[in-house]
Amino acid sequence: MQYRKILFVIDVMNPGGGAQKVLPYLLRILQKNGVQVRLIVLKKTTEVMLLDDLSVEYILPNRETRLLENSFKILDTLTREAKNFELICSFMDFITCYFVALISKFAQIPYYAFVRCEPSFVEETFPYKHVNHDLYSLCLQNAQNVICNSKSSSVDIIKNFGVPKEKIFLLYNPIDMQQIQKDLRKTIELPIKKDNEIFCLSVGRLNPQKNYLTLLKSFLELQDLRIKLFIIGEGEQRKEMEQFICKHHLSNVMLLGYQNNIYPFLAQADIFVHGSLFEGFPNVVLEAACLKKPLILSDIMPHKDFFAARGALFFNPEDVDDLTMKIKDLACNQQKRDHLAKEAFSVIQEYQGENFEKQIQKIFNIANFSVNEQ
Repeated sequence: MQYRKILFVIDVMNPGGGAQKVLPYLLRILQKNGVQVRLIVLKKTTEVMLLDDLSVEYILPNRETRLLENSFKILDTLTREAKNFELICSFMDFITCYFVALISKFAQIPYYAFVRCEPSFVEETFPYKHVNHDLYSLCLQNAQNVICNSKSSSVDIIKNFGVPKEKIFLLYNPIDMQQIQKDLRKTIELPIKKDNEIFCLSVGRLNPQKNYLTLLKSFLELQDLRIKLFIIGEGEQRKEMEQFICKHHLSNVMLLGYQNNIYPFLAQADIFVHGSLFEGFPNVVLEAACLKKPLILSDIMPHKDFFAARGALFFNPEDVDDLTMKIKDLACNQQKRDHLAKEAFSVIQEYQGENFEKQIQKIFNIANFSVNEQ
């Protein structure tokens, strides 16, 4: 079936998130193909992405507002909106999907569920993980289609959540090279690199999932070498990381905080390190590869989906010595860095925006739409 009016639902639209970066790109592709789209955001954060060219509504006034305590307000707003559309899509896992599945029944329209992570890993952090598991399984199984952003997440929901394989689409996140090149031309203040220094960069929210303490422990072992680590991101683990840096006098590590434009930092880096314990789709890893950076990655499946055959060095995310050895190996070998960077760049060519648009047209059956048909 062709859908000309589609409602999307996400929990927050704060800057820096992978899903938040992809969703506007997807919505604009749908608009370009003649589809009427609207976005409903459950909570408005202190900082939100600029979406002036899209139809957006925020239900709750701030991020501190609890979703479950406002369930009836959320359901009422979504039901009223959904009645004007032919399809509703959840663009974040678990509770956002629960609301969308309910609204699908209330408004009598089908729904798609976008899976942005490996749910089995994420649910381990929940206090009522068995309830969440059963509820999420039910929601995914009843969705008309489930769109996963990695092979590992699709395997997970088939094996552990009972989703039939024929319902699943694989939609890798796009690499918007035009925007990256545009941002690279912007002038920003960068760290000063001294002669023969090697800059390592890691990007991501400062939380336990990103495994930054292992990275800091590794740079504790690398203090005597001319290797520096820069970390871009903010989050609840910042204080703990600052205390570690202070306690161990890590002069070779700098926390740069949230940066609106990460690409000049990526361009300056000699090595990109991503040590997550689990991921949905590693956007920033592919962006680093796109800028021809050698990669050192934790050996989790979302990383191996792309670079298992070539283009990266892998380390055990719980093994500080393994990571330290990989960093030291690359830092001391310019030829190996150049070779690895070239391989990484060749791997990610298929994830350019043009391929993403073709997949969107296939998933939503809109290849034959035109704006004039509306």
